Order: sequence, then structure tokens, then C-alpha cells
Amino acid sequence: MDELRAFLFGATIAAAIGPIALLVIHNGVRYGAAPALAGAAGVAAADFVYALAAFAAGSGAAALLEREQRLFALVASTVLIGTGVWLTLSALRQEAMPAQASGARRIGFGGTFLLTLANPLTIVLFAGFSAQLALSARWTDAFYFAVLIFAGSLPVQACYALFGAFLHRLAPEERFVRALNIASSIGIFAFGLSGAIRSY
Repeated sequence: MDELRAFLFGATIAAAIGPIALLVIHNGVRYGAAPALAGAAGVAAADFVYALAAFAAGSGAAALLEREQRLFALVASTVLIGTGVWLTLSALRQEAMPAQASGARRIGFGGTFLLTLANPLTIVLFAGFSAQLALSARWTDAFYFAVLIFAGSLPVQACYALFGAFLHRLAPEERFVRALNIASSIGIFAFGLSGAIRSY
């Protein structure tokens, strides 16, 4: 029963439409399925790392992060604002040519992994959830349940990636792709700005 709850919790965390989901969709729209799926795997891997840390450290990690919540929220928001600006400017600079030929940088596994880790408050959610699981003091239990979180997160992130790739194939015209990229980039920026405002 705990296994199913961990799997569903991973899926629930991933299902929230936020800046990272927009980034995964953005990758699909701009570059197609394969790079977007790599980015989706990066997000799920970051969820795994935070789940593992939370399940291993328990309430101590959550208490530390809650004390520094304002600082962490401001740092995470700044990263998102910077990413949103960078993606928007990149989309505006794109010439009317296929993405594969444009030389644009892709945000793949490593990029989405690091951007997801830029929001350490996620660990608070996992630490709170860990109290609902029958975890022993052994690290193997923490690893086991973190794998289940990953297994729940990955399919949801993959759906975002494939949705973006579907939009790319539905309307592959460069102008439409660029408009979608600009919209998702502005959305990422807006999430970051909103978080920065709330952190004050």
C-alpha cells in the first residue's frame, strides 16, 4: 500500500503545471520528442534525488529548509526568471529555419535536472510525505521509496514532453513554433517573478 502511495505521490507532484512542466513542453515544441523526453527524465531524476534526501534525512531537512524558506524561494525564483528571459530572447533571435539547423542550445537532461534542483523547497514536500510511509532507519528503504517517486514522476513528465512534440508535429511552421516557445518562456518568467514577489 505504501508503494502505491509513493508512486501516486510522485505522479501528483509531477502533474502540477509549473515552470518545469512548461520547460519540458517547450523542449517538445522546439526540438521534438527525443530531446524533450531526455529533459523529462532529468526532472524525474531530480525528484528522485530530493525524495532520497528527504526520506533519508526525515524531518531535520524539512526544518532546515523551512527556516531558510525565504532565501531558497528567492534563489529559485531568480533562476526561473533568468531561464525565462534567456529562453524568450533565444526564441526571438531564431531565424526562420528548422530548429535542428538553427544551432539553438537545448535544455536536455542535465539542464532540467539542475533547474529542478534549483527549487530545494520541493524536499519539504517529500519530507512531509515521508512521515506517512513505513520507513525504517535503513537507507535502502529511502532508496526504494525514492525509486517509486521517480517511477510516478517520469510518466507524467514524459506526457508533457510528448504533448510538446505533438504540438510541434501538428503545426511545424517556424512562426507557430516560435510563438509557442515565446509563450512558454514568458510563462516560466512569470512563475519566477511571482515566486520572487511572494518571497518578500
